[in-house]
Amino acid sequence: MKQGDLSPVVGTLRHALRDLQAKWADTKEVWNDQVAIRFEEKSILPLDAPVSTAIKAIERLGNVMVKAYDACSPDRD
Repeated sequence: MKQGDLSPVVGTLRHALRDLQAKWADTKEVWNDQVAIRFEEKSILPLDAPVSTAIKAIERLGNVMVKAYDACSPDRD
C-alpha cells in the first residue's frame, strides 16, 4: 500500500454502512411499529447520502495524497 493511500479507510466506512443496513434489515423483522419507522426515517436513512459523499471525498483526498507523497519522495526520478 502506498503512503497516503486512504483505501483502507474507505473500505472500513463502506463495510460499516453495509453492516448497519444489514443489521437494520434484521431488526425491522422484529421491530416494525411506528417508533421503528420514525427511527429509520430520522436515524438510518439520513446516513446514506452523507456517508456516500464522504466516501467519494476520502477517495479523492487519497488520490491527491498519494500523488503528493510520490511527488515529494526522494526516490522520485
